[in-house]
Amino acid sequence: MPADHPPAAAVVVDAGGEPWARVAAVLAARTRQLPAGGIIDLVTDDPGVRVAVTEWCARHGYPVWEVTTVDGGPGFRIDTGGVRTDPGPG
Repeated sequence: MPADHPPAAAVVVDAGGEPWARVAAVLAARTRQLPAGGIIDLVTDDPGVRVAVTEWCARHGYPVWEVTTVDGGPGFRIDTGGVRTDPGPG
């Protein structure tokens, strides 16, 4: 993970306990909507999503930081300024 934190998020995705397949589809759509360099904050309660999101970001060239959310739970800050590939849901 990069050492410095990016600016504030343009989009916040509160995935709750949704499974990775649903979260991946939302992330793919949001990354296509944001300009390069847009920031997405993802909050999730699902441990499987926590693992999958870092792998998905690495595959698509998006730097990702682990962050602590306002409620103290784990979250992720995704920088869409990385290498732009087609972020399909998988």
